[in-house]
Amino acid sequence: MFANIEIISNNTYNFSHFTYIIPKKYQGKVQQGTIVEIKFRNKILNGIIVSTSSKTNINKLNNIEKVIHNLDSIQFKYLQCIASVNRINVGMLLYNLFDIGSYGNQKKLSSKSTTNISFEGISEIIYKKKNVFFVPSLKQSKLLYDKLKNVIDIDYFQKFGGKDEIIKIIKNKSYSNIILLSNNFEKINIENDVNYIFYDSNSSAYKLPKLNELNIIESAYLKNAVFGGHFLFISEFPNFEYFNQRWIPKEIYDYKIEYFVSNNLKDNIELISYKYPNEKFNYYSNEQLPNIKNFNFINNLDDSKLDTLIIQNPNISNNKILNSFKLIYLLRILNLAKKRNIKIFVFSSNAIDINKTLNSNNMITWINNEIDVRKKYGPNNFYKIYSVYSDVLINNIDEKYFLGPKKANNKFIYELQIKLTDKLDYELLQNIYKIIKDCEIKRIRHIS
Repeated sequence: MFANIEIISNNTYNFSHFTYIIPKKYQGKVQQGTIVEIKFRNKILNGIIVSTSSKTNINKLNNIEKVIHNLDSIQFKYLQCIASVNRINVGMLLYNLFDIGSYGNQKKLSSKSTTNISFEGISEIIYKKKNVFFVPSLKQSKLLYDKLKNVIDIDYFQKFGGKDEIIKIIKNKSYSNIILLSNNFEKINIENDVNYIFYDSNSSAYKLPKLNELNIIESAYLKNAVFGGHFLFISEFPNFEYFNQRWIPKEIYDYKIEYFVSNNLKDNIELISYKYPNEKFNYYSNEQLPNIKNFNFINNLDDSKLDTLIIQNPNISNNKILNSFKLIYLLRILNLAKKRNIKIFVFSSNAIDINKTLNSNNMITWINNEIDVRKKYGPNNFYKIYSVYSDVLINNIDEKYFLGPKKANNKFIYELQIKLTDKLDYELLQNIYKIIKDCEIKRIRHIS
């Protein structure tokens, strides 16, 4: 018997696995998901078995040296899903995110729930259970601590990025409330009697650049679906790529907005210049304005010089279907402007009222329509879609997940569709990723 093994390493080895002999003493004791010790390029390393076979065409193979741990089928399937969605392999996941010994003890829980809460609603959470708060940055860790310290007793909040201290905190079962950086999420086993709370869950800082922009929020929703647990997500608005339940917004939006309505951008600029003839604007906008006197573009929302937000033709729907990506972006910049007392100007070609739109009963209809569309066509928590752009035709690739091409702007455009089901062909996807590794790849309607 032979085992195809991925190295548990920070190197993907071009999405490759390596074949080893399963010694007789380990036959019947290893399976897909078994962690083993192997000799690799004159070094002793850990690897994970991704498949087994009775035949191989490869000569001069080494034996598996030692069996370390057996992950069960559910544990391994979760790893496959996360790796497949993010175009990396399981070995790289285990090296960067997981504590293997701890993860091997995750069994399926008896209950699960996902709840979305607005920032204003965080103080209304009933803190009867233990609570682990995850934040996207050390800055947010301190801000959340300051926000909660007079509401609940915080046993610990993370001030540094060191691993040793965090491992001690995680293993200490006596805590009640702790605040950790989100990159520690996969090192923690999910338990029934703990709330796992993700603060500012729409923040782009939940993405891990070294792992192909892996989003911790996405992995949290998937872990909840696979293993259970009680997860709460705090944000401006739910991300409907992951959260596909019926949801009714409870906030009352009352932004102070000045509207400038004209047929084109030039006219709107003239209107604002006429109203404020002697004022210089340090502005941020969803689209940069032409180089015009009295307007200074600021490309960072956190810049202290920023005093004006200019939104051009705000739109939160496509063909009467809500686009929560656009809505989340709009609410984020509006909330920031309101918090910092920044002037809000809206340029549009027709009369609109953002507050009325956001508070309208139509919003609930739009939300439900988007959920229905995502459930049917994707993308959603279990159905991911990518556009793949190539300068040349891609040959010898399986059509199970890969569709196309069509040609536009001298590019061949393919579509990669991944359904996270029990029939997920992990090794086939790894081969596809190996073939397209030099292509431009974009998630479709992905909310970051």
